[in-house]
Amino acid sequence: MDTHNILIIGAGKAGRILARDIVAHHLDCHVVGFVDDKLKVSAAVLGDINVMPKLLKLWRVDEIIIAIPSADGALVRRILLANMKNRIPIRIVPRDQRIISTSEVRYTEVKDLASEDFLGRPFINKNVEGLKKFYRGKRVFITGGAGSIGSEIVRQLIDLDVEKVFVYDNSEYLTFQLEQQLKERGVRGKCELIIGSILHGNKLNALLSRIRPDIVFHAAAYKHVHLMQDNVDEAVYNNVIGTKRVIEATIAAGIEQFTFISTDKVVNPTSVMGATKKLCEYYIQSLKSPKTKFNIVRFGNVINSNGSALPLFERQMELYGYVTVTHKKMRRFFMSIREAASLVIESTAEGKPDTIHILNMGELISIYEVALCLIRSKNYVPEEDVEVRITGLRKGEKMIEELYTESEKGNLQQRRGGKNIYTLKNEEQCPVNIKNALSNLEETVKLGPAQRLLQKKLKMIFPSLKIS
Repeated sequence: MDTHNILIIGAGKAGRILARDIVAHHLDCHVVGFVDDKLKVSAAVLGDINVMPKLLKLWRVDEIIIAIPSADGALVRRILLANMKNRIPIRIVPRDQRIISTSEVRYTEVKDLASEDFLGRPFINKNVEGLKKFYRGKRVFITGGAGSIGSEIVRQLIDLDVEKVFVYDNSEYLTFQLEQQLKERGVRGKCELIIGSILHGNKLNALLSRIRPDIVFHAAAYKHVHLMQDNVDEAVYNNVIGTKRVIEATIAAGIEQFTFISTDKVVNPTSVMGATKKLCEYYIQSLKSPKTKFNIVRFGNVINSNGSALPLFERQMELYGYVTVTHKKMRRFFMSIREAASLVIESTAEGKPDTIHILNMGELISIYEVALCLIRSKNYVPEEDVEVRITGLRKGEKMIEELYTESEKGNLQQRRGGKNIYTLKNEEQCPVNIKNALSNLEETVKLGPAQRLLQKKLKMIFPSLKIS
């Protein structure tokens, strides 16, 4: 029987426990040694991550295991980039709360790399009881509740003991998918699923008057930048006027809290999508409601959300043997769906009302590097097994995204007790009368196809806007 040789990255507690488990319970496996940046070379520690290519020429290795439960995405990417010339399977110990706190890990628990491993960070929610205290018994209404972020908010709210979640979404298919997931978890009774458009003002008024939720989360929006560049009327109508209708119904029903999910694309917007979401931010900041408190949450790209880069790369690899990247220098923020939803929920419960909350997205990451790491995580060698094709920037895209403007940066404060959420008392003033601007845009949309006119009107408000 051939011996299965394993190289362990991380000679700390988790790595040593894993090695002992392999020796004791997996007789067909052999640990050839450890790689560790912090320890000196010894009989057990063969070197650091930088010398891995040399080590793999000296030793026959069948599997590499990352045994650092606290490893962030940057470290995992560094390991993948150091192994771009080989196809040795690289796996990782789970980075869940139990293993991070105890370092107790078995070889049978080691898993294949997922995109969250090389893009995200270990997710630990340390304030579950505090959030349960806030959400327990509450009724929550979520627009876009069957989408990527919305559905994850639904799942987490159920775990926080809400009385009921009311999901409002215009996609029958996504709502059906969510229903199946809720049934499988045995929590279908905790949700009411409603098909509807956020542009249907009368329906929203009737629903919110009947339901009387404690909180409204507004996640519904058109989000694809390049598609909205060519469909300005629908971007304005859905993202701006639709948001206005939801807010009007919220205020009319006397609901206590409203959370608007924004995007990093509102900062110096170059795209129609970013401009429409920035108009919503301006509109919300102009409101003075005696009862409703407004919360804006701004963040960047969410890993594996519907239509995001990672699922596209995986599909291209599987079907065509290549991936397409717009530009080698393009950089984006990334966060897991789970963490983004959790921080939206946390900022609503504990954040400062009538404030913009900006999620700490970590570092900007090269999209080209993401493509290379995804290819290598599937045990392929980039450019040999899977080609990376550079296609050029699409309409409205930025090379590098931002989470706040230079003027906002000086008003950024870290929320006490929560390093992953910043509050921003936004001093930026809307350059026009926002209510008049929204009325004017709505009238223009109602005239019928008026793409060029709408582009000009948005460009007057946002000089940074790129229009063809």
